[in-house]
Amino acid sequence: MKHLVVVCLAILVTVSAAAPAYPNLNPKREDESPFALAKCIGDPRTRAFYLFSTSVGNYTVSTGGLVEVYVGNRKKYFPVKVGANSRIERLYFLEHEGDLLLLYEAGKSGYLVRVNQATRKVKSTTAINEDFEPPLVKDHSLTFTDGTVVPLN
Repeated sequence: MKHLVVVCLAILVTVSAAAPAYPNLNPKREDESPFALAKCIGDPRTRAFYLFSTSVGNYTVSTGGLVEVYVGNRKKYFPVKVGANSRIERLYFLEHEGDLLLLYEAGKSGYLVRVNQATRKVKSTTAINEDFEPPLVKDHSLTFTDGTVVPLN
């Protein structure tokens, strides 16, 4: 029994010594998109809500395009574009220079919406391919896998 304890202790010391002192448990690779997938509650084909948080507040987005943001104990609303008879089917988000970037698929279209988080006003809406993969940020632009480039200026 003593030999087993000594062997287990030796293995533990060896593994601990080989591991870095402060490992980065979730490193972001350069070829990985900084957009995060929002949590979906419900079924996007019928009725669902997407939930996420930023440094400004907690957001809830309905599949119909109504965005609700809770800042402290106050609630504000603003709409985002969703095509006629369409619903948001997946949603990604990213904070960039104080703005909120929403990237979502709605029906046969994809949209990239930039929102001023302080005023909750939509600054821009860009239609993109519905089959998008979350883009990379390169040279102050979003670069999609299909070659689409959207400037962030």
